Amino acid sequence: MLGEMLQELGHDVVAEVESGNEALEAYPKHRPDLVCLDVSLPDINGMDVLAKLRRIDPHAKVLIVTGNDQKALEAKALSLRALGVLHKPFDVGELKEMLEKVGVKKL
Repeated sequence: MLGEMLQELGHDVVAEVESGNEALEAYPKHRPDLVCLDVSLPDINGMDVLAKLRRIDPHAKVLIVTGNDQKALEAKALSLRALGVLHKPFDVGELKEMLEKVGVKKL
């Protein structure tokens, strides 16, 4: 659903994966301009994926997606230099607003 929203906003989706391990494998192959990373993944917590992604590319642009509204989670994401945190459920308008807020133009 997120991929469809991004495409609706004019962005190209270069890869979609189902797990944290797949994300860590796919990132070096595709080097996307933006990673939309869910906190709840079947294998690894999204915050752990973000920390590992920072070792692969300290400058990766990452937007965290979560259904959890805890301030501690948001603080941790921002301490790992996530661009922002998008809370579920959201619609295409909220996604567009977040992308504009964090300075992501059409990719």
